[in-house]
Amino acid sequence: MQLKKGEIIEVDIHALAFMGGGIGKYKGGLCKSPTCCDAEKSSVGLTVFVEKTIPGDKVRASLTKIKPKFAEAKLVEIVSPSKDRIKPVCKYFGICGGCQFQFMSYEKQLEFKKQHVIDAFERIGKIFAPPVLTVIACDDPFYYRNKMEFSFGYNEKMQFALGLHLPERRYDILDVDECFLQSKRSVEIFNKVREFAIEHNWLPYQYSCNKGFLQSLFIREGKRTGEIMVNLIAAENVGNDWPENLQKDLEDFVELLKDCDSVYFSKIINQRGQRKRIEERLLHGEKTITEKMILPNGDELSFEISPQAFFQVNTLQAEKLYYEVVKMLEEGGHDVIFDLYCGTGTIGLFLARHCNQVYGIELLPEAVFAARENARKNKIFNIDFYAGDAAKIVSDLKVRPSAIVVDPPRAGLTEKLIKEINDFDPKTIVYVSCNPATLARDCQVFARYNYKVVKTVPVDMFPQTYHIENVCLLRR
Repeated sequence: MQLKKGEIIEVDIHALAFMGGGIGKYKGGLCKSPTCCDAEKSSVGLTVFVEKTIPGDKVRASLTKIKPKFAEAKLVEIVSPSKDRIKPVCKYFGICGGCQFQFMSYEKQLEFKKQHVIDAFERIGKIFAPPVLTVIACDDPFYYRNKMEFSFGYNEKMQFALGLHLPERRYDILDVDECFLQSKRSVEIFNKVREFAIEHNWLPYQYSCNKGFLQSLFIREGKRTGEIMVNLIAAENVGNDWPENLQKDLEDFVELLKDCDSVYFSKIINQRGQRKRIEERLLHGEKTITEKMILPNGDELSFEISPQAFFQVNTLQAEKLYYEVVKMLEEGGHDVIFDLYCGTGTIGLFLARHCNQVYGIELLPEAVFAARENARKNKIFNIDFYAGDAAKIVSDLKVRPSAIVVDPPRAGLTEKLIKEINDFDPKTIVYVSCNPATLARDCQVFARYNYKVVKTVPVDMFPQTYHIENVCLLRR
């Protein structure tokens, strides 16, 4: 018989797809394509991707898409659960989409992430039996984020909501009263803000009809210092609704959050023919909050964080990641180091303690300004920062580094930049990556210039999700 959409099949899940969802084989029927193999007779069967499942599950699933070589299905029932399946701690798991792996033991999460890195090197980078070390686990796989954004809007019943965007639905907001990714204190704050907004008839902004004004709520927290910043974001477009007594309401809002160290009210101003801009107004406390980072070797830095500043969202795990970078470069005793895609300078500032000179390069001028301020605040003077395209700036620099650190965005490096890096002939490259696929691809290009992957250390920056960071050491 031929398989059809909506048909319910039984599948044994044997593997896990990178972005979540189980992979199984179905041998009990035919797909609709005449070019497809006879799944009933084949010893291989039809590959089926089933959402919200993990290896070891036996499930019943409803087919949603059927292709010649694979099918996709929606979970209907777990016939028998995997031994690695656990009860999620959050009641919204599986609905909000913020976490993908809460139903999997943390040990199994780490095992899966390591295997994903190995698979990326072998499949994409053509580097077989890659030296991928044990994943550095997060001490607490919950409450680890130092920053969260919650959106104002309406739920499916057009009721006020403050929470997270539902997956694949642009406007519907899931109203939440708990989240296990940021701290318990943060949860208390956003629940207070929800109650306040409802009591004061503050309306979420609706793009479709230009009504209301509330857009989002940012909460930032110093994990080392305990300092809290709250930033209430409003949309200011011509004609949208603003409360008549907004100034008095904001005074009450400050009183509500008087225990916080910094409270902002910011407007996103969108005017036709003009560039979008953000207007920040400090309502209470300090302009910035302070966060500290302390590496396992005792190196310590302090950072001032403003509302729009970039900062690693998992402070304690970032300390472990940066320590791996420092250790890899301490082994060679380097004199001059380039830090490409340096952001606000965190990696370079730690490295400056262990070499004579660091040159940091970053595309965003505001990030470079923050990096210079961070260097000044920490009294580190053997580091210089440049704003601009990394490939162009490195070609203009006259100094020659013995080591280069790169920490690019998910898209990875360009071949042009890899060639520029090779032209400097550094004996050591440390590649910090948030995307195993582009890391593996770029390591294959570096191999053309006789660079070999010595080791890769995965660091779990985002427990309960499929994301995995890596620190990769390459040498001539």
